[in-house]
Amino acid sequence: MSVRVGLPASDVAPDALNRNKKTPADFGADAVSRTSKMARLEKRLLCDKTVAYIGAPFNDGQELKGVDEGPKALRDAGLRAYTMKMGFAFEDWGDINPHAPSRYTTVESSTSLKGDSDDSMEGEGEGEAHGSGESAVYYTNVKNSREVGRACKKIHDATQHAAAEKKFVLTIGGDHSIAAGSIAGLLTERPDLAIIWVDAHGDCNTPETTPSGNYHGMPAAHLLGWFKKLVPGFEWMQKVPTLPENRIAFVGLRDLDPAEKDMMMHSGVHCFTMQDVDRYGISKVMDMALSKIDPEGRRPLHLSLDVDACDPAVAPGTGTKARGGLTYREVHYICEAMAETSRLTSMDLVEINPLIDTPSEDLHGDDPDIKGTQTVRLGVELIASALGKTIM
Repeated sequence: MSVRVGLPASDVAPDALNRNKKTPADFGADAVSRTSKMARLEKRLLCDKTVAYIGAPFNDGQELKGVDEGPKALRDAGLRAYTMKMGFAFEDWGDINPHAPSRYTTVESSTSLKGDSDDSMEGEGEGEAHGSGESAVYYTNVKNSREVGRACKKIHDATQHAAAEKKFVLTIGGDHSIAAGSIAGLLTERPDLAIIWVDAHGDCNTPETTPSGNYHGMPAAHLLGWFKKLVPGFEWMQKVPTLPENRIAFVGLRDLDPAEKDMMMHSGVHCFTMQDVDRYGISKVMDMALSKIDPEGRRPLHLSLDVDACDPAVAPGTGTKARGGLTYREVHYICEAMAETSRLTSMDLVEINPLIDTPSEDLHGDDPDIKGTQTVRLGVELIASALGKTIM
C-alpha cells in the first residue's frame, strides 16, 4: 500500500496507516457517478454558465519573478473567445489591485460579518489582533506577509462577490498564495465547499515548519487552521470559516518537506501521491478523492490546480519543478472528472510563469484558437476541460 512518497511504512503510525488505507469500497459504490456530456455542459447545480475571470497577478509568496504575468498571458492566449465558443458567458473582472479600495465590501452571506473591509486592516501590526480586543502573538518569519495578506484579502472579496452572484469563479495566479484568498472567499459564501488540490507539493507548511519562509508553501495549512499565531497582513482570516480537514484531497503529491509530510499524515486530510497514481491509475484516484471529500455527492466543489503538478516535460513554464509528475492526459482527466460531477463551481490555476516557458510546438489536432507558449496553452486547455470540454 502506498502511504506517502519517500516514507517507509515502518515510520508510519498504525492509526495513520488505517486512516489512509484504500479499500475496495473506494472503487465501488462510493465512487462518484458519471454524467453525460450534455449534463457536464448544461447541468450546473450551484452556479450558472457565466465565468467570472479574476486576475491575481501576485508573486510575493515566492522569489521567482514572472508568475505575475499569468493572468495577462491567459487572456492573450484566447481564453475568453474559447470559453464563449463553449457556450459560456465570460466576464473579465480585471486584475486585483491590492493597493486600491475594495470594490466588494457590501457582499454579505450567512457566515460573513457585515461591514468587513480591507481598509479596516490597514495599520494592523504586531501586538493587537484585529477585532479581538486582546493582545496577540504574531509570526515574524513569513516573507512579504503584509503584501501577500493584503492581496489575498482583495481576492477574498472578489471571489465571495462572484460566488454570491452564482458565477463560475475562475481565479488565475500568480503563485499559489492566492488560494488563501480565493478559497477563503468561496468558503465564506459556500461554507460546505470541498476541494481537490492538485500539486506536486502539499502547501501545508506552517511558519514553524517552513524551510524557506515563502507563503506559497503554506496556504493550505492556513486555511485548515494549523497556524498557532497570527500573520501580519492576514488578521482578516480570523473571520473566515476554517476548512475541515476531511473536505480537502491532495492529488499528485511527490515533493514534501519532512515536517509537512508528518503533519499531513497525522491529520484528516486525504493524500494521493504519484505512487498512488501509478498504482491505481488517475481514474480510480479521482473516484477515491471525490468520494472522500464529498461522499454523498452534494457539495459544491473547487479545483485548485498548480501546474507544477504536471511533469516538467508537460509544463516547463513554472518555478518549482519536480520530476515524475502528471502526464498531459492525467491532468486533463482530473479536470474532466471534476466537470463530470456537475458540482464544480470554481477553480484556481496558479504558478504559470510565461517568462521561463518554452515555445509551443504546433501539433495536429491543436486548436488554432489557443495561442501562447507551452504552459500557457496548457492552462487554457485545462480550463476548457474543467468547464466540460471532452474529446467526443
